[in-house]
Amino acid sequence: MKVQIIRPLKEDTKKMSGIGYYADFLEAQLEEMGCEVESIDFELNLDHGIKHMLIDNILCPILMAIRGRKDADIVHATAEHCSIFFPFTKAKRIVTFHHVLKKNESNTRSWGFIWRMSVIIAKISADEFIAISPLTKEDMIRTLHIPAEKITVAMHPPKSEMFREDVPKEDIVTFVGSFTERKNPCAALWVLKEMLERPEFSGYRLVMCGNGPYREEIEDAVSKMGLSGKVDMISNLSVEEIRRLYGRSRFLLNTSSFEGLGITTLEAQMCGTPVLYFESAVMPPEVMVVAIPCRDEIDMVDKASELLADGERMAEVIEFGIEYSTRFGRDYNEKLGKIYRENVDRASETP
Repeated sequence: MKVQIIRPLKEDTKKMSGIGYYADFLEAQLEEMGCEVESIDFELNLDHGIKHMLIDNILCPILMAIRGRKDADIVHATAEHCSIFFPFTKAKRIVTFHHVLKKNESNTRSWGFIWRMSVIIAKISADEFIAISPLTKEDMIRTLHIPAEKITVAMHPPKSEMFREDVPKEDIVTFVGSFTERKNPCAALWVLKEMLERPEFSGYRLVMCGNGPYREEIEDAVSKMGLSGKVDMISNLSVEEIRRLYGRSRFLLNTSSFEGLGITTLEAQMCGTPVLYFESAVMPPEVMVVAIPCRDEIDMVDKASELLADGERMAEVIEFGIEYSTRFGRDYNEKLGKIYRENVDRASETP
């Protein structure tokens, strides 16, 4: 079976994201399954100039998609915006949805336009949709009016490079994610501020791993809240460095307001780090099984304090987190293979 995947550029330390990891993971799994894989990589931005974008990221992908019409059995767009090249393909088309853009979600106008155009193309052209969680499937049905029978939920596992290392815990809490409105990074600052007012958290620091449009706002908030010297903002970490960061941290603060999957929760748990999140957030319950729900920032500090004071419960949360996250999504290949086979079989039945 030949599979042509349309995907963002491969992950590196400067550009790491859940969507990028998913594309890397999918490509590796297809090769492991014995598929012949052709990858169409692209990025829609002007970082290297308009000529580079037009030639390397629009014209070249179109030509590759057209060339693949001869022998590709499946074309798989690894994220919503990747389906923008579907009109140039001929094989059975599958697209993975990670997230349904909300009306009030802050994004650049250009990205919002590209995303919505891609969704229109996907709804017209795609033979099947993969949702990364039941929550994403619900959003696709309710908001985008995609028929439920065309959507299969296939939840992928976190990075296999995440595991518990023999590193000592330090007095740090961690935020990992993009600095955007949806990730709610300033809430992590309020948690730290409340922590530092309690003796059991004396000397604690917050490490914020990420980057994005809210960076200046975060820097201003750090200064205004009197947290200068208590917050480290870092980015461009390798997988090994992120694993060590998780391992050194007492807690991961998942302050996001909503997630399609929320892979950082599982990554932290694989590394032996408890996760705290807001119970009002819209999160896939399948991912948050072992994470600790909190009403607000003060309650988040209360829950952290209770765990630190109860070593036995802390150990239980850590061990259950490792066990649950390690087996999460291990049926992904089975589901993916079934989707591919059914679509190839339907193609062979078509006159």
